[in-house]
Amino acid sequence: MRYLIILLVLVSCQNKTKTSTANTSIKACSDTVKYTNLILKSVNLPELQQYYKVQDNFNQKELVILNDNEHLNNIKDLNKFDKPIKLLSSDKIEQDGIKAYLEYKEINIKNDTAKIYYRYDIQGIGIKSSYFLRDSEWHLIESDLWEN
Repeated sequence: MRYLIILLVLVSCQNKTKTSTANTSIKACSDTVKYTNLILKSVNLPELQQYYKVQDNFNQKELVILNDNEHLNNIKDLNKFDKPIKLLSSDKIEQDGIKAYLEYKEINIKNDTAKIYYRYDIQGIGIKSSYFLRDSEWHLIESDLWEN
């Protein structure tokens, strides 16, 4: 599944306009793949899984991520619970009455390391985690999940 997502992102990146320089396109595609894989890894963090059950109480089948972070703009084709993850603006979340959503407060990638901070406020939890990149895959270094 992970490789299918990477392949889809790379194919979509190859379909960008030809006016971009090759180096810029490769960098943009590389960054998109890095961010996509990082978000997927964070959504699947083992400690977080028990908290998703609240979505059934709200009859919300898809996982929603608040899309107010510039790094999330190009992320596509992520799935959770065998359904596409929705990336929605705060206005759309409010308009649709969505209660359960992840909010990424910080996403910092530097070379082959990443640190992220995100919240799942419906359950009153925050998560900070760090990763390292090896063979185009993010590996968890450490995570800290706490309840407020």
